[in-house]
Amino acid sequence: MIKNIMFGSDGSPYGDVAGNYAFDLADRLDARLEAVHVVDSRRLETALPAHAAGCLAWTPPGISEQLRQMLEARGRSILEGIAAEGEKRGIPVVTTLEFGVPPLVFEQIQVRTELVVLGRRGEHASFGGDYSGSTMDRFVRRASRCCLVTPDKFAPVDKILVAVDGSISASRALHEAAELANALRAPLVILSVADREPDMPDARVAAENAHSLVRAHDCAAVAVTASGAPALRILETAAATGCNLLAMGMHGHGRIYDRLIGSVAAHVLAHADTPVLLVR
Repeated sequence: MIKNIMFGSDGSPYGDVAGNYAFDLADRLDARLEAVHVVDSRRLETALPAHAAGCLAWTPPGISEQLRQMLEARGRSILEGIAAEGEKRGIPVVTTLEFGVPPLVFEQIQVRTELVVLGRRGEHASFGGDYSGSTMDRFVRRASRCCLVTPDKFAPVDKILVAVDGSISASRALHEAAELANALRAPLVILSVADREPDMPDARVAAENAHSLVRAHDCAAVAVTASGAPALRILETAAATGCNLLAMGMHGHGRIYDRLIGSVAAHVLAHADTPVLLVR
């Protein structure tokens, strides 16, 4: 069971929601909690625009140091607010200020946790566009730990859907989902999707096998199958069954997960209005 949780906070509304999920899970799982704010070093390397006449851009002496101090002060203020929130909730929280490129920093420090919680988008979400290229997306592609990607609104997890396809990655996601469901006393919905009708027998076998495994751990679960585009069926089934957390492997068999973070997972991450737990 997860006993160490880390979440990233950048002071954005999405970061605040990630914090709410992290606090709630830490409380319900009796887990150690760490909040991390990363001062993005790339912002310190930005020079002033070049002169219209074509002169090379340059940064006046002291500007970078002033900016560093401002960003550091902002980060410490964010972490102080998180510490105060933890004290209010009666949940101890370790706060850490880091410097560097955020996804690379999280890649390096993930070794000291079991679950990394990140908002789907961050402090630049107001500029538009999707999540692609964000800290979350870049880190998830490198992650060796479980990742919980959170939406724009918080709701306590009370029912979990896990997608299975018979792959090793999906089996690990099933294990994590079953443990989490038991710890949170939340029912589990096991979904196996056949993207073609001839594949339905294999989908049924995957669902039945998964159901047998989790029932051996006394997990309250039901297994269902569906056919069609996997990403759409996952989202539709979650909505129809009232699941407010989705769990899936980071990669799997063939058409289910076609890359490290394949088209199915990418679509689910971009469109789910619930948190998504990704397991390698």
